[in-house]
Amino acid sequence: MSTPITILDGALGTLLCDTISPEASTSPLWSSIDLLDNPGRLADVHAQYIKAGAGCIETATYQLCRETLLRSGVSDEDQMRKICHAAMQLAVDAIKDLKSAGNNNASVALSLGPFGMCLHPSQEYSGVYPMPYNADSEDAVDALEKWHRDRLKVFKEASSAFEEMDILAFETVPYKRIDEITAIRRLIDSEEFRARRAWISMVYTEIPKEEIISQIAQEVFKDIPSGSAQRGIGINCTKLENVREIVKVYSKAVRDMGTRKEDVFLVLYPDGGLTYDVDTKTWSDESGTAEVEKWCKLLRGIAEEAVNDGCWGSIIIGGCCKTTPEHIAELSKVVGVIQ
Repeated sequence: MSTPITILDGALGTLLCDTISPEASTSPLWSSIDLLDNPGRLADVHAQYIKAGAGCIETATYQLCRETLLRSGVSDEDQMRKICHAAMQLAVDAIKDLKSAGNNNASVALSLGPFGMCLHPSQEYSGVYPMPYNADSEDAVDALEKWHRDRLKVFKEASSAFEEMDILAFETVPYKRIDEITAIRRLIDSEEFRARRAWISMVYTEIPKEEIISQIAQEVFKDIPSGSAQRGIGINCTKLENVREIVKVYSKAVRDMGTRKEDVFLVLYPDGGLTYDVDTKTWSDESGTAEVEKWCKLLRGIAEEAVNDGCWGSIIIGGCCKTTPEHIAELSKVVGVIQ
């Protein structure tokens, strides 16, 4: 097949909350909480996903940054670096057997949430940020670029494990915050980071108008500097039933831009079919897609259509909130039929 598909892992935060680390649900660090006292728990989760068939795993760093560490009682700079190192090293160690076995697609993605994840309460879905990061600010792009750069610098300076991060995964970026996409592009386009593969994945609370989705795709892919590594666009933390229409517009935008397929990839990791009620703090199956086999078949169909679009150099698919190793094992099985 001309478009290889790699299986991504599933949820870390919700899986930890539902199983071995219920305290993650109230921690500013979310899925990173076990880095403080119980890193073995995270190592076990990484191993579960690899056993299920994941060839790409994300670090437990989505909500790991200076602000959330401070709110968790970690103020020592050296300890901050050690925690960042531990998150990266756990993932590197987990994937090393796949790489040593000759799996050229095996990779570790450094999970990097948007600015909104560091706020209390978090604002990934609304994209409502304070000054100077607010959407109406003339300084928003500069401020957001600096925030993302300073955060990434902490990981880079934490240890040599940063050099083994195969992909920089900027994820759950509010689709309305084009300025944050621009800020991230500035960072990954810089001479310091352009040689690294990177993806920018948006969270969609709805299906926007086609022109908005197209604008997002253009912002992710336009004017990529010469010498840059492959760039990806994604959809995560989004209802599965909304993904197909958004992917169609992504593909159309890439074709209209005349982008070489070798230069771009697609990343799809929607929620596991459950809807979260912020008032009752409970999950429900409103769409009827939460059943594992049904969810996997729907996602497989979307991935197959994306393959047939013929404009993606590669595709990565997995799961976000409320997905489990069971989802990834089933997804590996049904995707194998495509390949």
